[in-house]
Amino acid sequence: MARLRQDFDRFRSDFEELLWPLETPLTRALSVVPSVETRVPYVDLEDRGKDFLLTAEMLGFKKEDVDIQVADDAVEIKATMGWKYDDKTKRYICKERACEPFYRMVELPEEVKADAAQANMKDGVIEVVLPKKTPKQKKKVLIK
Repeated sequence: MARLRQDFDRFRSDFEELLWPLETPLTRALSVVPSVETRVPYVDLEDRGKDFLLTAEMLGFKKEDVDIQVADDAVEIKATMGWKYDDKTKRYICKERACEPFYRMVELPEEVKADAAQANMKDGVIEVVLPKKTPKQKKKVLIK
């Protein structure tokens, strides 16, 4: 049984080196260090002809905590939600709520007028209207 375990460990080690050849023992050891996770919002991007409508789920966020940056070819949404445990007089048994960063960058298929973008938030959903600079004309092609 010990021989079988050694063979399997060697096989797994060789297999891992094939998949991750640049990984060193140091990087493998550092990968077990916990990191801060960033939530990525679900988004829909709709082409409405003269503009795009970007809809993002931002459940639990206040509009004051959300930062939207619009460039000619992309939209960036950032936010941080969480609780601060500054009150030293409270005696917590368990503290599981924490600050969570939130980030999403969406590349746009056409250039937009960044200065004309408008955003609205209702019931935890943000809608960003992004007027196109020059809407592309589409032509229907008949199939023969």
